[in-house]
Amino acid sequence: MARRMRITGAASGLGLAALVALPLGAQEDGGLRLTFGISARVETASNPGLTVPAEATSSRLSTRLSFGLTDATRSGAMSLSAAGNLSTDNDDTSADGLIDPDLRFSLKRIGATSSLELSAFLRENDLDRLRSLILDPDTGAVTGDLVGDGTQRQTGGALTYAFGEGGTWGGTLSAGLTDTTYTGTTTEVDNRRTELGGTLRFALDSATTVTAGLRWSRYDEDGFPSRDTLRPELSLRRDRPAGFASASVFAEDTEDGTRVGLSFGRSWDRPGTSFAFSFGATRGVTGNLSPTGRVDWQKDLPRGSLNVNLLHEITSGDDDEETILTTVNLGLSHVVSPLASVSFGLNASDSQDTATDETTQNVSLSATYSHSLPFDWMLDAGVSHRIRNEDNTGEATSDSVFLELRRAFEWRP
Repeated sequence: MARRMRITGAASGLGLAALVALPLGAQEDGGLRLTFGISARVETASNPGLTVPAEATSSRLSTRLSFGLTDATRSGAMSLSAAGNLSTDNDDTSADGLIDPDLRFSLKRIGATSSLELSAFLRENDLDRLRSLILDPDTGAVTGDLVGDGTQRQTGGALTYAFGEGGTWGGTLSAGLTDTTYTGTTTEVDNRRTELGGTLRFALDSATTVTAGLRWSRYDEDGFPSRDTLRPELSLRRDRPAGFASASVFAEDTEDGTRVGLSFGRSWDRPGTSFAFSFGATRGVTGNLSPTGRVDWQKDLPRGSLNVNLLHEITSGDDDEETILTTVNLGLSHVVSPLASVSFGLNASDSQDTATDETTQNVSLSATYSHSLPFDWMLDAGVSHRIRNEDNTGEATSDSVFLELRRAFEWRP
């Protein structure tokens, strides 16, 4: 396939948005902050798309530019951010030029007991990158089995109104829309998700809160009927010394059947460490009952930190299909010297489609060395090893090594 060039309207869109946003920030008193980031990265990876059979080894040189503007006052806040990669590599099937743009905007207005927030976004990602993830980094939903050499573009926004803030009762009303399109040599289908929701909160006493919620969503995929989901949920939270206890129950009415779940949780926050867990059970749309649970542990070490996250749940993915998901995430960082540190990561997941029983396993091991340079520059070097095993496809592996130079700037007028 001939090398294709993709130059998006990110730069012109950023300029227009900044011209619109800056006068608003200038009219507010204080709180205005500008951030800039730049990085240069060279990376070599074998089979970067984790495909079977394996792709050829590729090397990529990229420069990432980012910009952020925030303006916070007592009456509200506004934020604007933009980022993108200027990239080139030796793979004729990968795009060169300005790729992976990420534009985000939010505007919030705060009243005495209420607030109104509007947000919008546009982001692009290579399918090679999403294929190595089990959870979408922005939505937290299961990404599904994305295939092909192409690009995913998502645009959308949300509107949220909160009332009764700080009182014994209150709630929220929200609406959101995400439109997903694909380009390139991929069989993925364009789709759209629309969501409406609301919650009501009531404080039984100074430490106990009951919240009832209702959410409706519609998933539209080109060439297929719409899929509607209605989810009522009831939760109870009680503040405890150094943490809280919680319980929740939900029911999801989907096109495939009804999903019902119950869970209980507890958390502790102490100096240098935090620990939270939840356990319960969910009956999926197939009628099978499965245990669910989650563990989150963060601990400060004498010269670093440790993070442990475990998850087992039944959920619907980005493609609206029910999935049994298990994930394990471990992170360890250690300060070697005043100028240097190392970090290690282990991420593993197992996802099973309850309709077909097809499973996908992902494992990723990584190690990164970071060194501070003069004038606040940072130098990172790292390696990673990834494994992906899919039913009916087989096992794919990928090894990569990278070197990156980065710098962040901040300016307050």
